[in-house]
Amino acid sequence: MRVFAGNFHNLDLLLSIMIMRVWSVLKEENADLTEKQINGWRNFLDLAMANGCERTTLAEDAKRIIAVSYWPNQETLDALVNSEAYQEVGVKVQAAWGDQMIPNHEMTFNGSILADS
Repeated sequence: MRVFAGNFHNLDLLLSIMIMRVWSVLKEENADLTEKQINGWRNFLDLAMANGCERTTLAEDAKRIIAVSYWPNQETLDALVNSEAYQEVGVKVQAAWGDQMIPNHEMTFNGSILADS
């Protein structure tokens, strides 16, 4: 598994974070991520970090790509998701992925963190 970690500020802050967003996309059979695809995701993760997100990670294994972001609360996450900037970055991510992203979108999960270590 390759992991592309975003910025991380403070362990105490991570432990107090309330919301984790997970976005999962199934990979084409045995396809590696291209730099264009990775950079498309980085655009989103950078936007998240600039808008209240505390930590981001992009990871892949042989079957899927997962982007994870950690948010202090649902309101902060919702403010980004409902912004024009989010829509613009989404277009860039989809352009980087082409036709395979939408049919392969597996899930989006926003949940409260119950335990972390």
